[in-house]
Amino acid sequence: MKFEVVINSLAMRKLIITTILCASTFTALAQVNEDIDTDFRARMSVELDKRIVRGLHIGLSEEFRLKDNLTSVDRFYTTLGLSYKFCPYFKAGISYTLMNLHKFDSDADRWGWDLRHRASIDLIGSYRVGNVKFNLRERFQLTHRTGEMNVYQNPRNAFVLRSRLKVSYDFANRPVEPYFSVELRNTLNAVHYSAPEYTAVPGDNISYNDVYINRVRLQPGIEWKLDSRNSFDFYILADYVYEKDIDASKSGNLKKYKDESGNVITDISGNPVYCIFYRPAWNFTLGVAYKYAF
Repeated sequence: MKFEVVINSLAMRKLIITTILCASTFTALAQVNEDIDTDFRARMSVELDKRIVRGLHIGLSEEFRLKDNLTSVDRFYTTLGLSYKFCPYFKAGISYTLMNLHKFDSDADRWGWDLRHRASIDLIGSYRVGNVKFNLRERFQLTHRTGEMNVYQNPRNAFVLRSRLKVSYDFANRPVEPYFSVELRNTLNAVHYSAPEYTAVPGDNISYNDVYINRVRLQPGIEWKLDSRNSFDFYILADYVYEKDIDASKSGNLKKYKDESGNVITDISGNPVYCIFYRPAWNFTLGVAYKYAF
């Protein structure tokens, strides 16, 4: 009986020590949770859709966005895409987007343009029950950042999976079609730190394998078909964003979180808090899209 008590005591000590070590690792990389930010935005786009042969279409679109409660330019998107409808239930497509983001450069104390390239692959399934139409789109997306950047804060090539379910109602002999869609955006290779500092060479403490849902989009709208060629899409987009923003030095070490006086902030255990920010936000957007098909 005494021997069993000793064994149980040793096992309990190991469990406690392991728990403390795990807790120490977690607190060492404690993140900063910020308050929810809100913004009112707008989007406007024009698209040309050309039928090449039956089922095969090529499209060109230009999109313009406003942000900061409609007071500043957000970005421009120029997209060239190709799609093919294999049957009434399945369609696939590929596209390339040239992105011009309007961003503030704190080092230069001025606004500038951030150029990026994006490639997408779409797989779309459709099904109809009476007047109700269901549309499921899976989009695999790669975004390439150009120019100088700190790869310890963001990957140069970001992979994302976007899953969208859209339900619409088709009125018989009516030009309008109301719809509602829900989209989940899942990061596939975000930066992940296993320790605040590298051990042998810069980058030993990080990997690009962090996977999490960083965006949920709710979108009610109305598609209005003027005739066989011209159509509009009016919508409201409620976009909940949960971004993880990492502030690291170019040597690969996480920066310590400091107050206005320059003092390092610590958690309840006395460990320094590192600059891993979780920034939640609600962005509400009014959008209008025009499409000309021929």
